[in-house]
This record gives sequence, C-alpha cells and structure tokens, in this order.
Amino acid sequence: MDNKKSSREKLLSVGIIFIFLGITSLLITTGKFTGKELIWPLLPLSLGLFLLYLSFFRAGKDIYILIGMFLSLSGLYLLLRVVILDRFEIERVWPFFMLFTGVSLLLYGFKKKKENRLKFFVPAFAIITLSLFFLPFSLKLFTMKFLTFAVIWWPVIFIAMGAILIIIFIAKRHEQNTKN
Repeated sequence: MDNKKSSREKLLSVGIIFIFLGITSLLITTGKFTGKELIWPLLPLSLGLFLLYLSFFRAGKDIYILIGMFLSLSGLYLLLRVVILDRFEIERVWPFFMLFTGVSLLLYGFKKKKENRLKFFVPAFAIITLSLFFLPFSLKLFTMKFLTFAVIWWPVIFIAMGAILIIIFIAKRHEQNTKN
C-alpha cells in the first residue's frame, strides 16, 4: 500500500517537473524570456511549490502551506508580470490568487482528521466565496460599480446566513435520526 502511494507521488512530482520545464522552455523558445528575467520569478515559485508538496504529500508542518502559498503566488505574479501582465493589471487578476489559496486550504483540509477539518474548511470556503464574488467585478464583467451593487444587494447576506443555519439544522436532525 505504502509502495503504491510512493509511486503515485513520484508520478505527480515528475509530472509537475515536466510541465514546469516545458512551460519554461516554451517561454524561452518563443522569446518571452531572456536569461535574467527567468531566474527571479522561478525561485520563489519553485520554493513555494516545494513547500506545498511537503505539506500535502510528505506530512510537512502546517506553516508550510502559508509560506508555500505566499511564495508560489509571489513567483506566479512575478512570472505573469514578465510575460503578459501590465504593471497595473494585478487589480484584475487578484481574485484568482485568492481562489488558489482557498482551494489549497480546502484540499489540505481533506488530509486532516475529521475533527480538525473545520479549521481549514471554514476559511477555505470564505476565501473561495469572496474570490468568486469579487472576480466578475475585477474582470469588469459587470457594468455596475461594486459600491452600487453592495448598496442594493446587501440583504442577500441575511438570506444566505439563514439558509446556512437551516441546512445545519437539517443535517444535525438527520444525524440524530440515524443514530436512533
């Protein structure tokens, strides 16, 4: 069993390395990168991905997630700035970084014991929800300004909170009925 897990992890690691090398080589051959531009963004990105690998697959410390996400996102941002983003376009793509963080926390939460999952799921769902909420505004998919939207639609928060409480009530009642 442990040997199967180890071979799957090796496949994942080698697959990520090949993708990383392929993207890097493609950026060099298409002329998007010169030597110096390539090194700086790849250092924090590589270190961050390595720390995320340790925390997800090698039972690394929980702090590796925070540091790994910060370094990965910093390196990714620097890489995107060199390749495709203008200096001020970060205001348009920042919800994707939040989404990456939320999904990473959610996936890591599944590794934890059932009683500890909530510590990761609650912030993960909050971050994912906020990023998906702000994404249409940052990509300028809505013509309405965010402030106008917030002034009109703020009561939806009460509706969502009420729906969540009702779902929790039903889940607890179902759990209690299955125990009896």
